[in-house]
Amino acid sequence: MKRHGNLFKKICDLENIMLAHENARKGKAHYREVKLVNLDPKAFCSEIKRLLESKKFSTSDYIIEQKHDGRKMRTIYKLPYYPDRIIQHALIQVCGPIWQKQFIRDTFQSIVGRGTHDARKRVEKAISNSSPKYALKFDIKKYYPSIDNEKLKKIVRKKIKCKDTLWLIDNIIDSSQGIPIGNYTSQYFGNMYLNEFDWWAKQTLKLKNYYRYCDDIVVLCDTASECHEVRRAMFGKLRSEFSLEIKSNWQVFPVEVRGLDFVGYVFKQNSTRLRKNIATGFKAKARSIKKRPLSQHQAIGGLMSYWGWIKHANAKKLWLSEVDDTIIRITNDYGTKRNPIKEIMQ
Repeated sequence: MKRHGNLFKKICDLENIMLAHENARKGKAHYREVKLVNLDPKAFCSEIKRLLESKKFSTSDYIIEQKHDGRKMRTIYKLPYYPDRIIQHALIQVCGPIWQKQFIRDTFQSIVGRGTHDARKRVEKAISNSSPKYALKFDIKKYYPSIDNEKLKKIVRKKIKCKDTLWLIDNIIDSSQGIPIGNYTSQYFGNMYLNEFDWWAKQTLKLKNYYRYCDDIVVLCDTASECHEVRRAMFGKLRSEFSLEIKSNWQVFPVEVRGLDFVGYVFKQNSTRLRKNIATGFKAKARSIKKRPLSQHQAIGGLMSYWGWIKHANAKKLWLSEVDDTIIRITNDYGTKRNPIKEIMQ
């Protein structure tokens, strides 16, 4: 396995740090810290370069918040935009491509070109083409907080040998117990931690239809007994080698009877429909726009985010039931720009 060195110079390169600021600030132009850095980006990025090269950087203290994520309450860890978020982007811009090359094809979260819709297409194709009859579905209990920091650092060292880069990565990893939800690097560390498990599932268990989206795992099999055999092997390995516990709501079920609920969709052999809570959220969004007029930008942005889900499912009737003349009128006055809602309806 090739290990990469001489990376720290690339991370500390001023152009890389300037690009990190460009990427980190997307969608955050209203942040006070972003506005401050934007006053003189080169000066602020030069200071980050100095902090890194002198090893005077240390991950800042987190602001910890409780936030609803659908039906779940999550603990979110926030770091200052400057210098932490910029530094994490600078690190990932160099190391991210190295890590991504080692992932199996069917792991999806936070990988360029492999989001929820890529996962949808892969699972949809497997169910329609090979017609597996049963599914094993489970997720890991408190995955991010349960990650073993020392094991994660050993995993990192299998691909990275640059000592200065390892100093920076260790500094971020050791800033909390487990990896904090909210860090930009956590998305990558979460994928890396189970990468060896993914390869074991593919190569040792010989699983053709194995899919992972962060800590949500799905296996498709021809029989229920095969699913249970796989389940016992997987659960044992996750507990003994990765120090992880599985949620008690794991399931083995017939795909055509129940439908496979994964990455926001429910899959059967000849149909793909929206998960119920996404359909409910869309209805609530459309009705709130009619009752409490928003700016055209807000209204269109909110609806188009749901259209991204709806257009890939058997849900066109749902869209037409909620997006009516009132919605078109509200979203139509959009300056000189086109109205994508109106275009969809044509």
